Amino acid sequence: MDDSIKSLSDVSGTMLITLYSRARESQSKNPIISDPKAVEIISVFKKELVGSSNSIHQKIVNDSYNPKLAVTMALRSRRFDHYVLDFLAIHPEGTVINFGCGLDTRFDRIDNGKVKWFDIDFESVIELRRRFMTETERRQFISGSILDEAWIAKVKTGGPYLILAEGVFMYLTEEKVKALLSMVKSKLGSYELVCEVSNRFWVDKMNTRYMQFKFKHQLGMERGAVFSFGIPDSRNFEGWDSSYKFIEEWTYFDDGEKKLGWFNLFSKIKVLRKVQWTVHYQIG
Repeated sequence: MDDSIKSLSDVSGTMLITLYSRARESQSKNPIISDPKAVEIISVFKKELVGSSNSIHQKIVNDSYNPKLAVTMALRSRRFDHYVLDFLAIHPEGTVINFGCGLDTRFDRIDNGKVKWFDIDFESVIELRRRFMTETERRQFISGSILDEAWIAKVKTGGPYLILAEGVFMYLTEEKVKALLSMVKSKLGSYELVCEVSNRFWVDKMNTRYMQFKFKHQLGMERGAVFSFGIPDSRNFEGWDSSYKFIEEWTYFDDGEKKLGWFNLFSKIKVLRKVQWTVHYQIG
């Protein structure tokens, strides 16, 4: 196995689940998303991960994830794509900052030839990323923590800015998310934020022994990847700063996707409709 995969933390390792999901859905009938780069990378990993004792690696090699997982992850990726496309339709030369990029391939799917794009993640992730993707003048990789303001000097283009946080904030604490949004506002000025959020009710439940067992069994996620931050409703950030303006929200059920099958029944139950969902804000 490549050393760059071995060095991933429990949280960073979860990026392989989303990568696998995009690849699997891309190869399905009437795919929700087309991601040939994800298919290419997963085909390599399936060979390299054989014999690994890591639960996520085993599930990828054996294709033992529930097929509905690929559907939900593809729906989320497609929705984030749409947010970026909408932003670029208004600001074709705008700047997109991708927090916790993992092995995200969004730039490959939607590059308009003008956007300035920054992918930020820990050094071990960026090292792995460079195996399969190439930086350009408009597409740059930044190693480090998003909580460390050192990255901000590297992305100052004058904006306008769109920040993406797909599957990121739930692994931080509320205090760190608050501090991060405030820091970016103070250094870059106003920006749009699209982020996935988790329901505080379910985040609290994740700390129980049963839920930790369930996540380990179903997703292969270790204790280090348990969620820490959740919110009660989509407008929660507005209470942090009067300049934070909620724009819209999106749940996995809003697209009416038939591939979700009986999962669509969850849309009728409030506490299940928003286990995880996406919010769009104007900050500053």
